[in-house]
Amino acid sequence: MRTTRMQICEVVSDDLLKQIVAHMKDHIASIPGLVGHWILVEEGGRMVILITDWPNRQDCVTYHSSRAYRQFIAGTQHMLVGDYVVKLFNNRTE
Repeated sequence: MRTTRMQICEVVSDDLLKQIVAHMKDHIASIPGLVGHWILVEEGGRMVILITDWPNRQDCVTYHSSRAYRQFIAGTQHMLVGDYVVKLFNNRTE
């Protein structure tokens, strides 16, 4: 069963909003095994949601505990109000 991962954040400023979206796009391009992804930006706000689809839960959890993910967090944490919120979902559309 596919797994969908949702990573939610709020950035400090409009300038940082553009930067974090660009950083997410670069980061996503280097992740193997993704089935699909979406970057959603709140209309008129500073909330960003990164949604990634994985072929299974194990691949998703492996990424979540990877060095690449830790480096992504370290490189973007200073842009945020608070911390990232991450949720996993079973994708039952198949």
